[in-house]
Parts: sequence; C-alpha cells; structure tokens
Amino acid sequence: MKELTILEKQIEALLALDEYPDDFPEQLEQLVAARHERVKMILADREKLSRETFEDVQQRTRDLKALLEQNKARIRQKLLTAKQGKKSVSVYKMYQK
Repeated sequence: MKELTILEKQIEALLALDEYPDDFPEQLEQLVAARHERVKMILADREKLSRETFEDVQQRTRDLKALLEQNKARIRQKLLTAKQGKKSVSVYKMYQK
C-alpha cells in the first residue's frame, strides 16, 4: 500500500503544477499505468486482501478519478497541444526530405 500512496502523491503533485511540463502526457500516463499495475498486484494477493483493503483501494481509485475529472480541461488542453506539436514536427520532417 505504501507504493500505491507514493504513486498517488506523485500524480497529485503533477496535476497540482501551475503549468504542466512538456512531457506531461507521458508522465501522467506512466504514473497512472504504474498505479494500475500496483492495484492489480494488491487485489491479486488473495491471502493478504481484506475487505478493508479492498474498500480502501476502491475509494482511493474513486478519489483519483474525481481528481482527474476536476483537472480534465487542463489535461485535455495539454494533450491537444502535445499532439499538435508532434503533428507539426512530423509535417516539418516530411517537407525536409
């Protein structure tokens, strides 16, 4: 559970930045994927999985989803900017040939 808490704090810190870094989409994707894998590991350990742990993970997932929803507009804008930037670079490279 400690690793899960660390990942969640990293996601929260990334989302709390006043301005998202250029590699924001990659960072967010990596952190969310790592959290997902950690949750799968916790839930797969049937011997240690208690009802309280299950409910805690479930609530934390709902809380993270709500946080992402709150920041959806900012995230969408950064993702669109990153996508447009990549598209511009690919068009530029195409004309350089």
